[in-house]
Amino acid sequence: MSSLTAPQKEILISLLELYDKNRSLVKSKEIATRTGRNEGTIRNVMPVLRAIGLVEAVAGPKGGYMPTSKAYESFNIPKDLRLLSVPIYTKKGEKTDITVTDILFKSVFSPDFCQALLKVIGNLSKLNIGEDLVIGPTPSGRMIIEGKITGRDDLHGEILLDVINLISIPKEQVQKVMSQRLVTIPVNMKLRDAAGVLYRELIRAAPVVDEGGLVGMLTGLDISRCVSEDKTNQSVGESTSRKPVIIGSDEDILEAMDRMRRSSIGRLVVVNSQGKPVGMITRTDILSRILKPFEMVEERSAQEATRG
Repeated sequence: MSSLTAPQKEILISLLELYDKNRSLVKSKEIATRTGRNEGTIRNVMPVLRAIGLVEAVAGPKGGYMPTSKAYESFNIPKDLRLLSVPIYTKKGEKTDITVTDILFKSVFSPDFCQALLKVIGNLSKLNIGEDLVIGPTPSGRMIIEGKITGRDDLHGEILLDVINLISIPKEQVQKVMSQRLVTIPVNMKLRDAAGVLYRELIRAAPVVDEGGLVGMLTGLDISRCVSEDKTNQSVGESTSRKPVIIGSDEDILEAMDRMRRSSIGRLVVVNSQGKPVGMITRTDILSRILKPFEMVEERSAQEATRG
């Protein structure tokens, strides 16, 4: 790849991006628009890339260009980029059109900071030094990285990141993380009685059931609202303000996290294959699972210190 000029690399990278996005032949006009170059320049460069085996061309009105396997290998990019690439988000949660193809960690033994070098594809001019990013999750290890940009190489498609936070989401079924003990509230119970149940059980919310079926979710906020409106004598069924958000017991905790985020809630009702509630999973449950390896290490360290 070192024999290619900067414009040739830029044009080839744009071809890779457009082809992986649409999975169809790419027109020279599309590449010109993406790179901001003249269409004639694109047509002049393509024969050179084709001659060295990086591009294939199909003639005709429906023709266009497509990258070869050699083009992917030259940039160390998995051929099925659309499935294997890792997304980049801004701190506001906006997804960029830049994707990560490789992550190399640097300075992992430094007590002050950890850096990561990201190999990327996309228009890096949209990112600024000092900007905060969130990368991930990665397909393998389900790692999410939060960091600040300290360097950017547009020519080679690289971002240097000071890592602020790094977590890995375990691949675990909801049923292995959820709280097995489930407290439910009958739909016809008086609100004042239901409030007593939540107080005695030291919980903030409980599923509302009718003949075993899930019909709602009673929260501490619902109770506070009804007390302020002097409605403590009404039934639980009249007091719930939202439908429960559910998740299957065999689903992944990563899906549970995403569902909580999208619904702006901190708990989900876990249901079995028949739709019956069998447990609850909360943000605390998931956090405890993520922290489990740290707890194991600390416990082992404490044991070794005692023996020493």
